[in-house]
Amino acid sequence: MNLCIVSLLLTLDLATVALSLSTCSTLDMYQFKKKRIEAIRGQILSKLKLTSPPENFPEPEEVSRDIVAIYNSTRDLLQEKANDRAATCERQRSEEEYYAKEVHKIDMQPLYPSESKYRFCVFVSASLLT
Repeated sequence: MNLCIVSLLLTLDLATVALSLSTCSTLDMYQFKKKRIEAIRGQILSKLKLTSPPENFPEPEEVSRDIVAIYNSTRDLLQEKANDRAATCERQRSEEEYYAKEVHKIDMQPLYPSESKYRFCVFVSASLLT
């Protein structure tokens, strides 16, 4: 009886000591996000070899019509090539899906004699076998 009381008091004493040693603190997501943004801003400035953000920003210049026309034609050409590649890939994929499948029928022996009236079929894709 005496030993039980001593062990109980010792356990309670150790529990309070363990709780007081806890170093966990709550995480403020706003502060975390703010520090992360500051770190990214610092990385960008270091890549640009700047110590602080520039004070004044120059006004953007007017872009000539020739440059805009070249940009638009390049963008349209790239979009057209991407559409052609997508159509080619889709056509090839549909042909592969059609021709690559094979069906294998395997008659399996029943585990129990009472199941002899059932036949099991297994369908296997050839693409899975290769």
